[in-house]
Amino acid sequence: MRYIYVIFSVLGIISFIFLAFSIYTINKIVYPEQDLIKDKYYAIVVLSGNPERAILAAEKYFEKNASTILLSREITLFKDYLTENSIPTYKIYLKILTKKINKKNIILFGNNTSTYDEIRELSKLSFISNKNILIVTDKYHHYRVRKLLKYFNISNDIDLYPLISNYNLSNKYHIKNIFLEYTKIILFYLFTDYDNLANIIYKK
Repeated sequence: MRYIYVIFSVLGIISFIFLAFSIYTINKIVYPEQDLIKDKYYAIVVLSGNPERAILAAEKYFEKNASTILLSREITLFKDYLTENSIPTYKIYLKILTKKINKKNIILFGNNTSTYDEIRELSKLSFISNKNILIVTDKYHHYRVRKLLKYFNISNDIDLYPLISNYNLSNKYHIKNIFLEYTKIILFYLFTDYDNLANIIYKK
């Protein structure tokens, strides 16, 4: 009987810790820390996952007098159901950007299939060292991106700009994205060998 009491006590403690972790993490996803956005940036980074990021990045490119756009070369194929053709995802973003920005000012980086890939490949770009960088991505994405920036030791001089400032918590799309981010954050803490698990853990 005593052992059963101990087991239930331990399970109770674990449940409480998990509940506290869940509340804290979801709060961080929904209300991430806001960076103090500067007047000028060397480069604007576009992470894949939502084409509207490219639209906003083009605006910030001119607004912040940036020298270049760093576009994630996501190689995952996107199928156009009207033409039945498949093209790499990054070409969709490139098409959006080149409507306003000269292609010579857009640099593709990596051969990415995940957020993990994107931040890892971004960390390999030596020319961004000690330069102000602005990453444009969805607000729900910020908490995980910030963790990956710290993991790859490039969090200094990099700010995050949210695609939207507020969530509609009755919107199924927003709820789905928050839940997916929560799941990926749990996996972030459970696994440290990212190289073998990145394509599972950090799919868009």
